[in-house]
Amino acid sequence: MIEDKIKILLKDMNELRESLRGIKKDIKQEEKIEDAQYLELKKAYKDLRDQMKGFEEENKTELVEDDFYNKLREAQMEKEEKIAHAREALFENIEKLPQKAFELDVETADGRVKMQCLPDMRVFLNGKEERKTF
Repeated sequence: MIEDKIKILLKDMNELRESLRGIKKDIKQEEKIEDAQYLELKKAYKDLRDQMKGFEEENKTELVEDDFYNKLREAQMEKEEKIAHAREALFENIEKLPQKAFELDVETADGRVKMQCLPDMRVFLNGKEERKTF
């Protein structure tokens, strides 16, 4: 009985989704602008974007030869690596805690950091989830 209701609901949802796809397609067609002035502006915009991309690439090649820029990039990589190691140590220490919700407030030079840890090893720092990526 319940299974039949679920099947009917799934079929209804599928039909509604198909109908929605058609409606979205029609809306997209209606929103399409075919005015000659608009198309001309769009082409000019594309050309400007390509010119900007060329300038950016040229600037990037000049920066690669700059010693100060290269030192900054190395410093960035070192800091990112240290942060990754610190995150790894954080998760290793959190794994040692009992499997229950945990909160901690820490004052740092940049302000207060609120850490929340849920039993399923989800960690939030100031409301933003920290993912275990190592």
